Amino acid sequence: MKRLLVAFLLVAAPAFAADQTAATAALAAADQAEAQAGQLGNRWVPAEAALKAARAAAAKQDWDTALIEATRAKAYAERAVEQAKEQKMVWQEAVIK
Repeated sequence: MKRLLVAFLLVAAPAFAADQTAATAALAAADQAEAQAGQLGNRWVPAEAALKAARAAAAKQDWDTALIEATRAKAYAERAVEQAKEQKMVWQEAVIK
């Protein structure tokens, strides 16, 4: 049983670890989403913090953390974009009649 567990961990471990390519792609996507939020004037502090953490992790070559934080930053930035668009529509419906 112990051998089976060790064999599984040796085979499965690389599948769970993020690689540099995935982390770099996630970081680029997060940068793009954050830039779009910035263009709409609706950057979120948590998105900026997660992006900063992702860059710091990438600099240390901690690809797992970089991937997680970049994914989080992208999600926050995308929600910020949605919020900006939603608020624009809400404002128009409330003011323009």
